[in-house]
Amino acid sequence: MNINRDKINIMPLMMGPLFDRETRPPLIYADTESLVIQFQSDKDAIQSLLPDCFRAGSDSSVRVVILDSQGVSFMAGNGYRLASVQVAARYDGDQDHLDGDYVLVMFENETTPIITGREHLGIPKFYADISGVRTMENGSLKCELSLWGHLLFGIEMAPLKSQNVLARKIASRKSSQWPSFGYKYIASLDGPPDADYPTIMWNDVKVDQLWLGKKGSIYFGDADEGDIGYFKRVIDALKSLPVRKVTMTSRSRGSSILRYDKCRRIR
Repeated sequence: MNINRDKINIMPLMMGPLFDRETRPPLIYADTESLVIQFQSDKDAIQSLLPDCFRAGSDSSVRVVILDSQGVSFMAGNGYRLASVQVAARYDGDQDHLDGDYVLVMFENETTPIITGREHLGIPKFYADISGVRTMENGSLKCELSLWGHLLFGIEMAPLKSQNVLARKIASRKSSQWPSFGYKYIASLDGPPDADYPTIMWNDVKVDQLWLGKKGSIYFGDADEGDIGYFKRVIDALKSLPVRKVTMTSRSRGSSILRYDKCRRIR
């Protein structure tokens, strides 16, 4: 079997090339629902979790994004859930000078997006069980992540206010113009890493329904290494980000397109 290294391949290599490098297709997420809580944290605490090539954003903001997607094109129309913890960051390289959200960690409940997102895009992904959005008796919304039956963390937000079409258009535009950063690091079995560089990822977002608020919280479980292994180090890192002030909570429904054709290494 000859490996065509001019095209994009993933394992197992017997599948053959998936895409041409220059004609990668956008990836469609036909039906999405999101919960987001954003808070101000400590700039030094954020900086300590960033690779050296990034600087913490001036507003020291952290966003926890929980997304339930269906009709995903690369999953034959099936779907999955993700929970991402990301921080406002700045990248100034030799060629690129960009603002966006650096993804500290992204949990997902399906194998395919975990493997492809790590191998292709450099997004730090792990498995977790992610609940659907629950509406409590008092109208608040809640969602939780767990691993092997142990709570990792959850978010809860007070009842939200529905937004008009102008607010939805503004939210769509802002989300589409604000990229996500990753860092592609793949260790070698022997010697220096096989990959070691920052990446950028873009999404086109369409918000059909939107609710906003300013009251919410993030809470953590108490699992130790005997419960969740080295994933406890990930949770401990997230716990190191103090919640100074919750600045925004939201719920939305709509669709998005992962602009795989625009995702790239930044320099």
